[in-house]
Amino acid sequence: MDVFERTQGIYLFGRYNLDPVRRALFLDGKRVKLADRLFDVLLYLVAHQGRVVEREELLQAVWPGRIVEDNNVGQAIFALRKVLKAGGAEASIVTVSGRGFRFAEPVQFESSSPPDILHHAARIEPIFQVQSRVPLILATLALVVASSSLAIWVSWAPSRPPAEKAFAPPAHSVAVLAFDNMSGDPAQTYVSDGMSEQLIDQLTQIDAIQVAARVSAFSFRGGHATIGQIAHALNVGAVLAGSVRRSGNRVVVTAQLTDARTGFNIWSRTYDRDVSDIVKLPTDIALAVARSMQVVLAGDARAEMSLGGTANVAAYDAYLRGLNLRRAAHGVADYQEALAAFDRALALDPGFALGHAKRAVTLVALFSLGTFTTAAQQQLVRNAQDAADRAVALAPMLGAAHSARGAVLGHCLLDAAGAFSEQAKAKELTPGNAGIESNYASAALALGHAELAVEAARRATALDPLDPNFWGQLAQVLYESHRYQEALDALDRERAVAGSLPLRHDVLRALILLMMGHAEAARAICAAGRDWQEIQLLALADHALGHQAAADADLARLRAALGDDAASNYAEIYAQWGRKAEALRWFDKAVQDRNPGLLHVALDPLLDPIRGEAPFKAALAKLRGADRH
Repeated sequence: MDVFERTQGIYLFGRYNLDPVRRALFLDGKRVKLADRLFDVLLYLVAHQGRVVEREELLQAVWPGRIVEDNNVGQAIFALRKVLKAGGAEASIVTVSGRGFRFAEPVQFESSSPPDILHHAARIEPIFQVQSRVPLILATLALVVASSSLAIWVSWAPSRPPAEKAFAPPAHSVAVLAFDNMSGDPAQTYVSDGMSEQLIDQLTQIDAIQVAARVSAFSFRGGHATIGQIAHALNVGAVLAGSVRRSGNRVVVTAQLTDARTGFNIWSRTYDRDVSDIVKLPTDIALAVARSMQVVLAGDARAEMSLGGTANVAAYDAYLRGLNLRRAAHGVADYQEALAAFDRALALDPGFALGHAKRAVTLVALFSLGTFTTAAQQQLVRNAQDAADRAVALAPMLGAAHSARGAVLGHCLLDAAGAFSEQAKAKELTPGNAGIESNYASAALALGHAELAVEAARRATALDPLDPNFWGQLAQVLYESHRYQEALDALDRERAVAGSLPLRHDVLRALILLMMGHAEAARAICAAGRDWQEIQLLALADHALGHQAAADADLARLRAALGDDAASNYAEIYAQWGRKAEALRWFDKAVQDRNPGLLHVALDPLLDPIRGEAPFKAALAKLRGADRH
């Protein structure tokens, strides 16, 4: 290993500054105690941010010429994650299965020559006075110079420090942060959140503006990140922040748009309105933001932004409550409560197209839970289809309405072609919406358009990089596209963002490893058999390991848990076991029953062994409706 040279400058990530010269880590300006070896590991990973650092490479870099056990690396990573937890960055170091580690947090390198640092040292007080506009790093650099540490050579640092990347976000890009609830009542947060979300949706209606999606933008709520840090994390050129205070018959909304590159305000305003004007405020603010960003608005921009909305204040309030309830929903009761809120909104304004669209997708969510009787499921589908059709009829140019109809067609009716057509229309009408990109990816995948699905899923992660759900979906899309290593990388990113993987994505990781030939590792992940997904994986892994008796027992457990309703799952198992006749029989039954598990049958890797069989093609054609033409 070459001896690294001293690096003049500091690495910035999240709330941390990493100083190679002083060999010091700072959290919010305060030094963090860090053992020398841990500092070396962290510096090496940070300096090589974005790429996988192999275990052997890290061993040679940090423990050169020494014989050490491989678990030294694992112990160091574990210790670093505990240290970084204080600043919310414990998930920044991602383990790449079978290879090594990747530092996933965005990193900025601020290079400084001694004269530059001395120049800043003379301005310590002014720097602190304007720290909302000037990055905190300038003050930190001044403190560095105040010590004598510039004369200290460290044992190693990158011989070629990464070139400082100029911050160059897309033109007309913006993040809308969650507006603060200033009403004095935490129960009113649904109003400020709902208005912020509506602002995001309305700005995405303008083709020229790229808008960071809700989950990523809202993730900075209550934190200590600066405007610059937020902008770098989301790759946007401007940040919109504000507050909402509703009291009696008045509502006061403040909004401020800041240029992330300069730290100066582009536009700010306070709206003091009668509460009856609350439905107009998001559109008023969105138009002002667009104009202050010097975006050329074509046609009737106000009508386009407010498309599908309502002028009824009570209906709008019920709709915002429904949005809030649906965001937090996990089970049947939660979704039913959100549905009731949308129903109240629609009772007050039957012409509220957005309300119908949200009602439709909430019904789809209830259907997908699969906890109702067959008759009740069928009624859910009818209600969802009626709501989506009503939304499209009321607002034919509303992307959300077409996306809702596509969700009904795809998830409830298994109409892959119809779903794809509707999601493509939604994508055309509302470019730059992460949720619609995600829905389009699912529809493209169901129809077998792998490249289109991957492109849209990646686009969703770019628009909403801090939403783990989009990384999980990207992993699923890449898995079904037979791009296994990329799928594992996407799961690593999901874990880095969320801190852990949900059970279904633990199973997906195991399934990917199985398809890559690592049956033992796959089985270890799902050994507990916590639910039917893990039991199915065990049936596949035990067979791959040559333990057929155990695999038969796994299948018996699955049959006992799911009965004949899981025909598509049994088709997958038998296909992988090489028992084609039984796989084809179960696949045909799944088609006859229109089993929801067939949603992504077009590319399902588990069905590859029977994909070329004539009975499979005939059953698939029947599913696609080809037998009716």
